[in-house]
Amino acid sequence: MRLMCLDDDPRVEPVLGRFLRRLQHDASFHRSIKPFKAALLDDPPDAVLLDLGLGRENGIDVIHWMAGAGIDVPILLLSGHGDNVLDTARRIATASGIQVLGAVSKARLVAELPVILARDLKPPTVGNTDLGNRSMLLSPGELDGFIQAGLVEPYFQPIVSPGDLGLKGVEVLARLRLPDGGVLGAHDFIALAESSGLLYAVTEALFGRLIAMRRTLATLGLTFLSVNLSQETLRDPRILGLVSRLVAGLAGSCAVKIEITETTMSADPQTMRTAAAQIQLLGVSLAIDDFGVGYSSVRALAELPFDTLKIDLSFVAEMLDSGKALRVFHAIVAFGRSLGLQLIAEGVETEEQRLLIASQVDLVQGHLFGEPMTADDLLRRFPGHAGPVPGHSPACT
Repeated sequence: MRLMCLDDDPRVEPVLGRFLRRLQHDASFHRSIKPFKAALLDDPPDAVLLDLGLGRENGIDVIHWMAGAGIDVPILLLSGHGDNVLDTARRIATASGIQVLGAVSKARLVAELPVILARDLKPPTVGNTDLGNRSMLLSPGELDGFIQAGLVEPYFQPIVSPGDLGLKGVEVLARLRLPDGGVLGAHDFIALAESSGLLYAVTEALFGRLIAMRRTLATLGLTFLSVNLSQETLRDPRILGLVSRLVAGLAGSCAVKIEITETTMSADPQTMRTAAAQIQLLGVSLAIDDFGVGYSSVRALAELPFDTLKIDLSFVAEMLDSGKALRVFHAIVAFGRSLGLQLIAEGVETEEQRLLIASQVDLVQGHLFGEPMTADDLLRRFPGHAGPVPGHSPACT
């Protein structure tokens, strides 16, 4: 790997240089920012090792400069100022669109740097450009036509037991299957549906497909099926009838869980309180989604009848590299346990993450167990759960 290091301490180059050569990495070193910027623009390396304490112009300034210049080079943060500033710098870089390989205190450099550099450099996830461009060309009339043609389709992301990896539930995500077979993700058409007054129609079509798939869902032996409802949908007086139909339609197949984000609740607390209470009276479980990313989470748990807490994926993603994120994760777990809530950790992508939290949460969800998939793919991925349902033909939709 070809690395470029920016650190104004003259002692770093000889020590770190020998260390990196032993690890079979090529490294160039810069002590001042101006030549570093010129070299980075002229010949970008595979990664940048960036010291945060650089004097008048610090590492945070460099991060903002890289983002503004559109430099797509991952960085590894170094600091002798402790973990708190590293955590903050990581968040600044990530929010600026810069990939962060890790954040290392100089006191732990020898132990931690080889582990981080040994990881594969994964490029940022990008969507299907062709489909994304096509989605921008959708008109409200075209979207309405696709909805009426039955092209709204549910995809399912597995939610499993962290110990035995048994399938316990699924989160349902809306997809739009185009006439030519292409599939649009929710982010490609939900905003248009909301702005054009078609969001309820999308939700109705999605619930209808789920009810039609009840035999498949029963075959999977799911404990629950989880669906997301937005603020606009919850404000619609028709939603209670729609949720009631879903519960009745899936009776005997699986229970229904409704996920509501904390940002949704904070926007209109009184309406959300009313909607949440009425939904739970229908026999539906309520989950607070993305817990910890906003500032109203604790108040929401106090005011609304939630029984499930989904810990935001950001804590899971950072806990191996950030001691503070791991401590916050532990605190959320303890808090949820004290309230008697079911705990689901989102965003589990590695076996190391799973093992770290397996004994702390009830369920886990993330790409380690499968990305959102069709019902047929779900059956293939979890074949041990498939079996005949009395009185029904095997898995048919």
